[in-house]
Amino acid sequence: MAMEPVLQTTGYQQSTQKLSLKEKISYGYGDIASNFVWGMVNSYLLFFYTDVFGITAAAVGTLFLITRIFDALNDPIMGVLVDKTNSKHGKTRPYLLYVAIPFGILSVITFITPDFSDTGKLVYAYITYGILGIVYTAINIPYGALMPMMSRDSKEKGELNSYRAIGRSIGAILVASLTLPLVNYLGGGNQQLGFPIVMAIYSVIGVILFWLTFKYCKERVQPLKETKTDTNVKRSIGQMFKNKYWVLTSLNSFLWFVRLGIMNGVLIYYVNYVLEQPNMVPYYLTLLNVANLAGGFFALSILRKFSSRNSSMLFYAIAVVLLASLYFVDGQSVVLFSIIFFIANVLIGYGDPANLTMLGDTIDYQEYKFGERPEGLLVSSYSFSTKFGVALGSSLLAYALGWAGYNPAAITDQVKNMILLLMLGLPIIITILQVVVLFFYKLDNEHANIVNALKQK
Repeated sequence: MAMEPVLQTTGYQQSTQKLSLKEKISYGYGDIASNFVWGMVNSYLLFFYTDVFGITAAAVGTLFLITRIFDALNDPIMGVLVDKTNSKHGKTRPYLLYVAIPFGILSVITFITPDFSDTGKLVYAYITYGILGIVYTAINIPYGALMPMMSRDSKEKGELNSYRAIGRSIGAILVASLTLPLVNYLGGGNQQLGFPIVMAIYSVIGVILFWLTFKYCKERVQPLKETKTDTNVKRSIGQMFKNKYWVLTSLNSFLWFVRLGIMNGVLIYYVNYVLEQPNMVPYYLTLLNVANLAGGFFALSILRKFSSRNSSMLFYAIAVVLLASLYFVDGQSVVLFSIIFFIANVLIGYGDPANLTMLGDTIDYQEYKFGERPEGLLVSSYSFSTKFGVALGSSLLAYALGWAGYNPAAITDQVKNMILLLMLGLPIIITILQVVVLFFYKLDNEHANIVNALKQK
């Protein structure tokens, strides 16, 4: 087999061969795999714990809060482990190979319902869900860190992240639409049997997809053999916070996921109590996921030609106008509301792969500025901001509903107004803040020169 040509930088080399379509699609397989398992957890675990396993909602709320904070704190630790990994498969790929099966097994165990006491059930849930979060971090952080190691080219990174966003949406749509019918069918009406069977099927598919990502995706940006790459963690963390573009990208992503946590949670309440169309809940949930999928396809073509930062600012601004217009069509026309809601979320969904592309560029900037590429640390710390954003968004939703006096048996005008604010008003404010944050991000204009400078060194 012929050796691929490489370019060299200060301590790093990169294959100059362009990424194939197969490799780009294979990278997207990783997020389909993640969402077959973690998407199942996010969508159905609350229902499973309260309605199938028999744990109280309040206890589950505390469980989620504690375990998700703990899970987020594990991200930087995992990032450091990735940066210190040196194997025949590279820094990130071995985790996709070896952690996939434990991840699948823990996923099934989490959805098993042993006949324990109430306390025993809660302890079982804490242990299984807590360990599942750790194992998920052990495979998802390396998966995210693989992207900037596949290419320096911003356009190629944009395509990789578009396929990743498409994969995530495909996984979310399949899980949302297939899970309950499969649970009832395969369990013969017994959900305690149906859930672990379905989770086993999803886990097998997820393991295969992670292995395909491992097989076809290569680490092309690598340290030279004679270069010492042992990461000084304290120094790298200090440099990370001096990387102004990484800080801005992480803040932008934090805001994106705060809005996601709010909108995904409040949509059911909005359709039920403001639109007063409870039978339309599945329709709007599917519409939201399909919009995110369309946003990934949209990004696939746009990011090849235009700046991630400038296009995001433009689309966020249009989304703000569209979200504001929903105030005026609220309850007037399902068709018009659906169209505007869909387009707004396509534009918002575009921002995720665009932001991940910017994250990849900030790693090049880190190397340019400080001579090191701690991909694992930078990606994991970014992941921390996204997980914290979802947790904060979900918490804000719960606290706001409680403050308004939410009672499903007696929905007041005050509660409806709060739901409307959470559904439209707060996302508008958050999206405007994202535009402000991106205004200070100037790396798009500098990145090509930075890559050329790294080549010359």
